[in-house]
Amino acid sequence: MKYINHKLIGFVVTASMLASCVDKYDFDIPVEKPAEVENSEYLASFDVLKSYIGENSSFALAANLSAEEFMSQELAYSTLISNFNAVDINGSFAPADMVDDNGSEYDFGDMQTIAFLAGEAGVSLYGTTLCSNQNQRKAYYESLIAPVVTGEPETGITTLFDFDNVALGTTYNMTGGGEAKIIEDPEGESGRVLSVGTEANPAANSWAELNVRLPEGRTLGDYVTLTFDLRHVRDLGIYGSGLKLLINGKKMSIGVNGNEVKASNDKWARGVTVKLNDATAPGCVLPDELKGLTSFTLCIGAESSTAVYYLDNIYMNYEAVKSYSHTIDFEDDEIGKTYPTINPSDGTQRDQKVSVTTDPDGKNGKSLYVKVENQTKIFPKITVNLGEGITLGDCKAVSMDMRLNAGQYGDGMGMFIEGKKADIGKGTSALYYGCTNGSNEWKNVSISLVKKGTYTDAGQEIPTGVAEIPAEVADLSVFDFAIGSSSGEWDAYIDNIRFTWNEKQEVIEKTDEEKKEIFTEEMKKWIGGMVYAGINETNSVKVWNIIGEPLDDMQDENTFDWSKYLGAEDYARTAIQTARDTVKDAGVELQLFVSQTVSQLDNMAQMADRLIALVDKWEADNASRIDGYNILLHAICSKNADTQEANRQAVTALFERLAATGKIVRISDLSMMMQDVKGNFIEAGKLKTAERKEAADYMAFIMQEYRRIIPEAQQFGIALASMAESAGENLICPWTSDYNRNGMYEGIVNGLKDASETENDENE
Repeated sequence: MKYINHKLIGFVVTASMLASCVDKYDFDIPVEKPAEVENSEYLASFDVLKSYIGENSSFALAANLSAEEFMSQELAYSTLISNFNAVDINGSFAPADMVDDNGSEYDFGDMQTIAFLAGEAGVSLYGTTLCSNQNQRKAYYESLIAPVVTGEPETGITTLFDFDNVALGTTYNMTGGGEAKIIEDPEGESGRVLSVGTEANPAANSWAELNVRLPEGRTLGDYVTLTFDLRHVRDLGIYGSGLKLLINGKKMSIGVNGNEVKASNDKWARGVTVKLNDATAPGCVLPDELKGLTSFTLCIGAESSTAVYYLDNIYMNYEAVKSYSHTIDFEDDEIGKTYPTINPSDGTQRDQKVSVTTDPDGKNGKSLYVKVENQTKIFPKITVNLGEGITLGDCKAVSMDMRLNAGQYGDGMGMFIEGKKADIGKGTSALYYGCTNGSNEWKNVSISLVKKGTYTDAGQEIPTGVAEIPAEVADLSVFDFAIGSSSGEWDAYIDNIRFTWNEKQEVIEKTDEEKKEIFTEEMKKWIGGMVYAGINETNSVKVWNIIGEPLDDMQDENTFDWSKYLGAEDYARTAIQTARDTVKDAGVELQLFVSQTVSQLDNMAQMADRLIALVDKWEADNASRIDGYNILLHAICSKNADTQEANRQAVTALFERLAATGKIVRISDLSMMMQDVKGNFIEAGKLKTAERKEAADYMAFIMQEYRRIIPEAQQFGIALASMAESAGENLICPWTSDYNRNGMYEGIVNGLKDASETENDENE
């Protein structure tokens, strides 16, 4: 927690400062004044805004100002101090933005500071929102109730390439132009390294292809990081489009370039680490369709037309539960043993068979040769026995090695279990795995397995490289399995058909009662800390939005629904009680408001009714008390007469509903925009003088309706959304961007005066 340095706050509101809003003109020659000069002098004739509310009035006239702007004590600050008796910092503080450097606790130091400064400046401070579903630490909160999984994850390192055992001069394929070969490290530090590109023939948006085979039982999805050493020749390729990671040709950006990892100027960057399940640079998120791979083509390096660099010491870290697998490698079969095939149209068995043969490359022992003369779409059928206690539904992936002679296109890969077709993602073809006709290369084909309906029940396409397993076969340990390419020309060798699954673990979910207790404590930590930070010797912050935007149904990465865990009424009651209990011993009585944004694009009266009904439910326990309603009112002045009359009536109806509650009513974030007759918003900087007057008159009407309809005892005050206009924006404000008064200033003055005073002014 920060401590306040109690310095004297060096500001003095003097007559010269108040006069700073008045433009001065010297006229030595008697000429007619320009209209804009007359208008400026006319606006300068008004006093500062707070003078129109009376010295003894409790009416709070405020403007929105961020905590940062208030603490900077610059022009916006001095304008506010001169013209308003209160400041609204709503929106400045939220749980998502106030975590300390350790990421575990809240830092309330800025709240303490601004409360102190407001007291020193003699203005009231309207506190921020204490409980809302928005701007929350959603990911952190959800981690608190994550289920406990028994068993520690298995961790380790898989070394992929250090190149020291590779012969000098060995070359590697490139995805495009350039060349890659093994050389001695030019610095004599790392033994042999992989040189990618040369100055004469750079790797122009091209990468060296490195073939990876993972250890038994491991899949790509088990790995959390990829680490490598990188050294650029001078600055060749350090920028461009940055470093890229490619798996089986699928390109992923990792968010950094060679310069950012300090690999430029002929210096080695050791241990450059890329996260594989986090997009925060340097990192990316592996697509689901790649996670089941047990072997693949890896590329890592710069995407640039001038790239020349060296790679070495490439390895990956895994962090996963222990994996197991069952492999069918045909090594125990006699040469010539046959396997039946199925008809891929209906899963029935055919008469044609395929047979076991030797690997044509003489490297992998025995394999199954899949081809039948004059027969298309061959799917060999193999009986699989996963072993006792393991079912197909436990498996996370099935993979096989394939050496393709023909059939890279067709209708993609197909899979059948017990004659039932598994739905495989569109685009899952032999070509997807880099298996090209006649390449004479073994490639690993891996398909991730998920439950039936995982994607289709949500109306989503099944991703490439993923298969949904029919529910009726998910519990089988022994089953007939058929896989193949739905191509009329499929001619291939297949080997090492492997089913992979994770060690079974017990998942222990937290109970509803435990979740409620956890989130009650989190709510108390935030609300209690904020309210306590607002208490000091110069100005106790006594007014807060206890519940913010309860009618808002927006959903984003920072949305957290407190009522889901604490109850529809209890979440609000807990918030109210926490705030009041925090200051009970200090003898401070809080005013707590429920806060809701209401726009003229909404049905204002209906929203008020919904809000009032919510408060009635919260207070039904006869212990919880909401003191008032804080309405963030976004007004629109329309040039369409009928629309504008409806706008005026909507404001009146809103105030009538709120007045009838008997509770305090505050209008905040009060803003004004102008619409043309077609309903299009007009940029503030493009408004004509007459249009500004219309907007100002409507602002005066809103403020006077508030004072007319809301009983004086229920009037808290009004806060403006913004003091100064911004270029290109639609908000019409009382000051220009450089803090000269404009026509809206007069509208606010008239809104603060009694209606009779305004009428007299207009008649003079």
